[in-house]
Order: sequence, then structure tokens, then C-alpha cells
Amino acid sequence: MQLGLLETFRSVIETGSTQAAAAHLGITQSAVSRRISQLEQELGLDLFLRDRGRLVPTKECRLLQGQIFGLVDRGAQLANVARELRQGNSTAITLRVAVPGSLTLSIMPGILRDFLAQNDLVQVELHTGPYDTIERMLLDERAEVGFLRIPIQRPGLSVTPVIRARTVCVMPDDHPLTAKSEITVNDLRGEPLILLGRMRAPRREIDETFWTAGFKPQVRVEAHSVMSACSLVAAGLGVTLVNELMAHDYDHLPITHRPMSPALSHNFAFAMSTETPLSQTAQAFVDLSSARLQALLKP
Repeated sequence: MQLGLLETFRSVIETGSTQAAAAHLGITQSAVSRRISQLEQELGLDLFLRDRGRLVPTKECRLLQGQIFGLVDRGAQLANVARELRQGNSTAITLRVAVPGSLTLSIMPGILRDFLAQNDLVQVELHTGPYDTIERMLLDERAEVGFLRIPIQRPGLSVTPVIRARTVCVMPDDHPLTAKSEITVNDLRGEPLILLGRMRAPRREIDETFWTAGFKPQVRVEAHSVMSACSLVAAGLGVTLVNELMAHDYDHLPITHRPMSPALSHNFAFAMSTETPLSQTAQAFVDLSSARLQALLKP
């Protein structure tokens, strides 16, 4: 049964005539009459008595009126939800995002602030964890979109490359190396270092760089997140080598970073399950986040 027929019925009841209903609906009076006749045919009931051009509601009409009005209201609600979903902004939408904890101090809150300002009806569920956990969340559909270092480790995920971030040397604000515009590996000879866990791919690249330079780094602390590494630098325990993107999340600390030479890069992407295409809302989040992250690394 067409919703338009029910809406026309309601309009006739509420306005009291086919002429007023036609004006309300923006159609002709004859179209209103045809719709009422079609509805009566589909229901197999006379809803109105025709009395000298007037429509007089029958008893059956009165008995059905409440249910028809309810259907029209639910149809309007359905159309409203569908419109919101087409726009990617609906109270029915919960966007589940997974990111490393080292992005959640200032970078991700700023992105979410702007995203929710544009999508005021959407609810966001923010998960944090290491990259392997984020991959599992995406495959288990606990998250729709995740931020990962690439290449990824598990099959079943597709990626949208976002940015390439260089390795930077992070040091206390008053460190003598802050006078240099670029830090070479030889500048770190004898410096106490705070390095991320040795099992990670970026750490292996750093170790190889020191090996190529002909000396062993003086590792004072092994850390397991950019957050802890930068916090330890701020406490004066040494200097660290991390990716520039996440180093920016700790710009509020008394630390300074300089690019490393030779250059070491980190590639990041937004990832999602290959089994489920991104929703319009998730795509909008990826687009906004990508633009913000790329702008963050511009000179």
C-alpha cells in the first residue's frame, strides 16, 4: 500500500475537504479523489459517503483512522531517518573508530571535535590499542575504521594510504642539539636514548642506521609507546626517535623535535574490512581526518 494514499486520506480528514487537502498536498482536487478511491479499493471498504460533492467519513473510516494516522507518522519517521542516513548524519549511526593511544591526547580529540560539529547527530565509539589489536577489531567488526601503520599484517583488510611521516629526534627544550636544524645519527653518539621496543619494524631500521654508522646506541630506556617515550624525554631521561606525526601529539610538553638524517619514514593509512564497504559517515570521517593529518605535517 502506497504511503501517498494514506497521507492523502489523513489530509482529507484533517482539512475536511478534498479541495483543502489538494491545496495542502500541492496536487489537484481530482487527484485527491482518485487517491481516496484507490485506497478504498485496496482496503475493500467505503471510507467516505459522497454527499453532493462532500466526503462524509463512514463508521469504518473512523475505526481505521487512528491506525492510518499511525502508519503515516511511522512513514514520516522512516523517511526522516533515511534522509539522515543519506546525509551520513543520524542518531541511528554509531561510528566505531580504532586508533593508537599515542594519537588520543590532542590530535584525535581535535579531529573528532570538527567531525562531530559537522555531524551533530552521530555518536562515536573510540577504541585505542596497539596496531595488532586494531587489526583484530576491524576483522571482528568491533571497529569500522582504524588507523594503522602499513604494511598491515593480516589479510582481509583494505587500506586508504594517508601520510608518510619522517622519524624525528625528540629532546628536552634545553638540550644542546636543539641548536641544530637536523640531527644526524653521529650527533647521538654517547647520548642516552629512549627507544621503542626492539621487536618493532621501525626499531630495526633505527638499529641498522646505528650499525651502519659504526657504533652501538646507548639505550637507557626501552619504551613501548610514543606517549611514554616523549614523556620520559620531558622528564630529562634522554632523547628518543619517533615518527613526527605522533610526536606532534605531545607538543604541549617541554620537548623539541628535529628531523633525522639519514631520513627514515613511517607510512600510515586508514584501514577497513574488505567484507564491508565504508558507510558514508565513516568515509566522511576518513576524508576529514586525512586532510587534518596531512596538514599537520606540512612545513
